[in-house]
Amino acid sequence: MEEFEKNNAVEKAESAMTDSQDGKKPLEILLERETQRVEQEKKIETIREKEQKSALKKRAKAVFLQEKMKERAEMKERKAKLKAERNERHGKTQNSGGGKKKGLIAAVISLGIATVVLSSALMVTLLTPSKADGMLEQAYNRAFYDTVEQVDNIDLNLAKALSTKDESALQKYLVNVAINSELAESDLQQLPLQDQSKFYTTKLVNQIGDYAKYLNNKLINGETISEQDILALQGLYKENKTFREALHKMYNEMGEDYSFSTMIDGGDGNLIINNFNQLQNLSVEYPELIYDGPFSDGQNKREIKGLSGEDVDKMRAEEIFKKAFAKYNITDVQSVGTASGVIECFNVQGKIKDEQIFAQISKKGGKMIMFDYAGSCKDVNITRDRAVERAQEFLTSLEIKDMTPVWINLANNVYTINFAYEKDNVIVYNDLIKVRVCAETEMVIGMEARGYYTNHTERQIPSPTISEAVARQNLSQSIEIENVQMALVPIGMNTERLAYEFYGKADSNTYYIYIDAQTGKQIEMFMVIDSLGGQMLI
Repeated sequence: MEEFEKNNAVEKAESAMTDSQDGKKPLEILLERETQRVEQEKKIETIREKEQKSALKKRAKAVFLQEKMKERAEMKERKAKLKAERNERHGKTQNSGGGKKKGLIAAVISLGIATVVLSSALMVTLLTPSKADGMLEQAYNRAFYDTVEQVDNIDLNLAKALSTKDESALQKYLVNVAINSELAESDLQQLPLQDQSKFYTTKLVNQIGDYAKYLNNKLINGETISEQDILALQGLYKENKTFREALHKMYNEMGEDYSFSTMIDGGDGNLIINNFNQLQNLSVEYPELIYDGPFSDGQNKREIKGLSGEDVDKMRAEEIFKKAFAKYNITDVQSVGTASGVIECFNVQGKIKDEQIFAQISKKGGKMIMFDYAGSCKDVNITRDRAVERAQEFLTSLEIKDMTPVWINLANNVYTINFAYEKDNVIVYNDLIKVRVCAETEMVIGMEARGYYTNHTERQIPSPTISEAVARQNLSQSIEIENVQMALVPIGMNTERLAYEFYGKADSNTYYIYIDAQTGKQIEMFMVIDSLGGQMLI
C-alpha cells in the first residue's frame, strides 16, 4: 500500500512544472519526505517489535508464576481437608470401644503424628515466600514503575511539542511521544488488572501515540499543523496529565509494604485497582479525534447501517435478554443503565448461579450488540468444528444469517471464532462478529457484534477486473499458496475494495495477502504468530 501511495506521489510531482524555493524539484522534495517518513516509521516499528517480544516473555513468566501461586492455593486447600479428616477420625476414635481399642488408638496416634508432620511441612511451605512469589512481585513492581516513567515522558514530550514553533523539533517530540506510548501500553498490559479497569488508560496511551504519528506524517508530507490539531493535542495532554497525577497519587499512598500481587484477586479494596477504576469515569471528558487511524473516534460519526425498526425501552430490552438466554437458567435480570457511543444501548445483567452475565441491547431495533459471561472453562472437551457449530446456532437464534467463520483461536480453554458476512461467495470483512465458546461446557460465553451492526447492509458486490492469475503475479514466489478466495476488505473508514485473499506459507510462516482485484496492488499482508493468547495476526 505504501508503494502504491508513493508512486501516486511521484507521478504528481513529475507533473509539476515549478521548483521549490530552495531550488529542489517537487519530485526531490517528495522523495526526501518519503524517505524521512519511512525511516521514522522503521524506528517506531523496531521499538514496537522489541517491546512485543519483551511483553510476550513477561506475560509467559507471569502466567507461569500465577500457575505456581494457584498450585500453592490448592495445596492449602488440601491441607485444610486433611486436617478436617484427621479431626473426624479423632472424634470417631474417642467414641469407639471394645477389644480393638488399643490398636485403634495406636493407629490414630500414628496417623496424628504423620498428619502433624505433614501439616507442619505444608504450613512452612505456605507461609515461607518462594522464589516464584518474589519474581512475580518484582515483575508487577517493575511494570508499574515503568508505566509511571513512560507516562511522565509522554507528559514531557507533549509539553515540548505544544511549546515549540520549530517543525524539526516538533517532529522529534512527536516521534518520542509515539515511542513512549508504545512502551506505556506494553507496561500497562503487564499489570494484573481486569480489562474493564484498564480500558480507558490503555485507550488513552494508544490514541496519544497514534495521533502523534498522524501529526508527524502531516509534517513529513509538507502539510501544516492546524489549529484543530493543536486543540486535539492539548486535549490529549490534559488527559495524560490527569493519568500522570493519578499514578503519582498511587505511588505516594501505597507505602513501602504494598504488595502488587494482591491485585491478582481483583478486590474492591485494593489501592491500585480502585484508582484505575476511578480513571474510567474520566472517559466522558475524552477528546474526540477524527483522523485516519486504528484508534480514531471518527467511527462515532458513522452511519449505523445494520439497525432498523422502532426504539425499545428498558423493559423490552430485559425481555430480549431473557429470550436470548432462555437455556441459561438466568435469574435476577435487570436493566442497569445505558451506554452511549457508536450505538446507544441498554445495559442488562443477570446471574447464572453466583456468576454475572452482562449484555448490551441496542435502543434502535433491540439487537444484542455484545454479551459477556465469565464462566469457568477448565478443560477442552470439544473440537473446533463443534465450537463453530455451537456459535452458529447462537447467531441463528439471534436471527443473524449468512455468517462464515474466518478465524478460529483456542486459548485458555476458550474458542474465539470470528464470523464475517458472506454474499455471492465473497467474504465481507467489515461485517464481523466475534463469538466465544467454552471448550469445556460448549456454552457460548461471549459475543461482540458492534462492527456487524455498524456496517451491515445490502451491497452490490463489484466484479474483478483482473484475473486470479494476474493477481498471483504480484505475490512473492517464496510463498506457497494453499487457498484463494474473494473478499471485500475495508480501506480507511468509509471505503471497501474487492480483493483476492491469498493464504499461504513460506519458511514455516503463514501469511494472508490481499491483492486489489481492480488494480493488482497489494492492499494488506498479515502474518500469523503464536502468542500466549493463542495465534494472532499482525
